[in-house]
Amino acid sequence: MSYTWNFGEIWKYKEVFLEGSVITMELTVLICFFGTLLGLGIALLERTNNRWIRIPLRLYIDVTRAVPVLVLLIWLYYCIPIFTGLGLDSFATALIALSINMSPFASEIIRSAIESIPKGQYESGQVLGFTKLQTMFRIILPQAVKQMIPNMVSLYITMLKFTSLASVIAVNELLHVGNTLISNTYRPLEVYTTVALVYIALVIPLTYLSKRLERGVSIGKVAV
Repeated sequence: MSYTWNFGEIWKYKEVFLEGSVITMELTVLICFFGTLLGLGIALLERTNNRWIRIPLRLYIDVTRAVPVLVLLIWLYYCIPIFTGLGLDSFATALIALSINMSPFASEIIRSAIESIPKGQYESGQVLGFTKLQTMFRIILPQAVKQMIPNMVSLYITMLKFTSLASVIAVNELLHVGNTLISNTYRPLEVYTTVALVYIALVIPLTYLSKRLERGVSIGKVAV
């Protein structure tokens, strides 16, 4: 039995796909921002010798990596209101869950980049009279950023694709609007094909950007 494709029916809802794409990108940008900040904090705290900080931090990293992001997403959505009495909406819950999920992976990238900087750079900070914190933010991190850019962009691409999981708690992102359209159009193949094409259109430019950045930092200059 042959299937008759009809993308004309899907085209009628192009504004809906556009709105879903905008929400997907908004969620991705916020996740990457807060996930990177959390990762930076973790990477810096891991450098301390205080075991009262390192042990809870290691526990956080291990638990976060062990729990599937979908389970974390659903757990936070239903449990935060019970434990705190706060009624977070689905967008905020997805932002929290995915930022938490991203943070240990971002911290590993940042930590590796920091450790790749020669020890002499720390000594340069001491010679200039900088504190350890000033040395980190004025000398070490600016150099480490160049090392971490390609891997961080790859992680951002992964988080972009992970935003599709937010559809399970009714965040009105790309996959969720696609699922809604299926019930209106009864055209699941066309809808999911369109969703896939939109994701491809979003991811490929970021992949190209990652390669450009990688080439740029390899010659000491970011070429965008």
